Amino acid sequence: MAAAIKKLFSGKDTSSAPQETSSFNVVPRVTLPKLENSPRILIIGAGSRGRAYAWSIATATNGTVVGVAEPDEYKRKRMVQEHNISDELVFTSWTELVGEHKELVMSRVDGVCVCTLDETHEEIVLAIRPLNLHILCEKPLSTTLESCVRIAGAVSDPELPPVVLAIAHVLRYSPHNILMKKLVCEDKLLGEVVNVNHTEPVGWYHFAHSYVRGNWRKKETSAPSLLTKCCHDIDLLLWLLCSPSAAATPHLPSTVSSSGSLVHFRRSRKPAKAGNATNCLSCPAEPDCTFSAKKIYVEKNLNQMNMGWPVKIVVPDIEEAHSMDAAEAMLTQKLAEDYGREGTMVNGEQKSYYGRCVYETDNNVVDNQVVTISWDDDTSASTSGAPAEGRGAKTATLNMVAFSEKICERFTRIYGTKGELEADSNQIRIYDFETGVKKTWVPSTDLLSGHGGGDSGLAKAFVGAIDKVKNEAWAVDRAQREVVGVTVEEVLRSHAAVFWAEDARVNRQMLEWGEWWAQNVEV
Repeated sequence: MAAAIKKLFSGKDTSSAPQETSSFNVVPRVTLPKLENSPRILIIGAGSRGRAYAWSIATATNGTVVGVAEPDEYKRKRMVQEHNISDELVFTSWTELVGEHKELVMSRVDGVCVCTLDETHEEIVLAIRPLNLHILCEKPLSTTLESCVRIAGAVSDPELPPVVLAIAHVLRYSPHNILMKKLVCEDKLLGEVVNVNHTEPVGWYHFAHSYVRGNWRKKETSAPSLLTKCCHDIDLLLWLLCSPSAAATPHLPSTVSSSGSLVHFRRSRKPAKAGNATNCLSCPAEPDCTFSAKKIYVEKNLNQMNMGWPVKIVVPDIEEAHSMDAAEAMLTQKLAEDYGREGTMVNGEQKSYYGRCVYETDNNVVDNQVVTISWDDDTSASTSGAPAEGRGAKTATLNMVAFSEKICERFTRIYGTKGELEADSNQIRIYDFETGVKKTWVPSTDLLSGHGGGDSGLAKAFVGAIDKVKNEAWAVDRAQREVVGVTVEEVLRSHAAVFWAEDARVNRQMLEWGEWWAQNVEV
């Protein structure tokens, strides 16, 4: 298996530079033993993200999934079966945790994973906080800057016992990015970093699914796509450039500018042949439409034997179908649903219609955006007037684009004074200016974990921090810094930087970090 995968990933470099390639290895998935005092985790929200973290906790850590809160009966029962959860800790709503079952939860649970819709995070985290349970929150922390500030304040409340906070900025936890930061910030193979160019290719049908038809299509009911899709990309850039050393104070950015818009998914781009059709299954232009729901969900995925994402988002219980014909019938029935003048609100909740024409939805988030962040020389601790190592002027650019073949297979270019780095989701290449040698690293990969191993890496950090506090008497602050690897202050800073960049885009301005922070965060 390992040899086959190594062959698959070890492509030939056609450059003229001499080559060196590091060894490749696949992380074996061995379930860790569950000790008597192992961390006990309850999952709030048993959708795709909740299920992913539950699976990572169960298979990659010494923690145990002991409870679930989920209103959807199918999702709730599925998680109960997968993790053998006792009936005592099975809830239909998170509100039960802070109500009549509060004492039970506090005695039987060490931490919770908040994996609900983004706009619900604040209410849940603030209600859970007095229970003094450790918290892993799916990204983003919340959908507005004010809400993020309130959550950070509640978690850090000095009147309550401290708790661990992990945020699902999973890019920090993938073996690929951990190695990339080591090569750049610790081994300093590039010298001083001058410029970073990072691209998030969302993927043409992923964007149509999630940000045109799906839950994150409208900033008023969710948030800007820069936050919902790329907050961990902004976090990755700040992780590399603000905190090159864990011991140093952060080198804060200076300015930001941003541009972007909703270019394609709007009524003016609708094919004339489609006429007044609003659903793909009854549209005369469907056979010729790239973004046809029938093509994306039925032909491209279900007919290729994929019942996972994105099909399971449309029909969560599709795996219960007794045949492929039955599965297609379930999926087609769901795709045929549409809405009229009543809009997308159903029983007070926003509903997604995955068969809806992409040119006729109520979406308004941008489908492409560029963010440029700059840092000035930091000479505050210098006697010579030169910036300290890692604290020189530099620029980072994030490019988020919907229209790509690759789906979330990010690629990064880092330019330094001694070398140049190229990284994709599988390999890291560094060209050394002095020796003329280009060396390639293929990081260890957990092929069963999402985000290149980032999901399992985050689960390991969260459960590991709880374990240190619970069983080794570590202070929460130490576990937060050394095991989770990010402070509450850094979590807030990364989210604030997204709102900073979005303000720059909306107002078509270059904004100063210090002034903006004082006006929008410190108040």
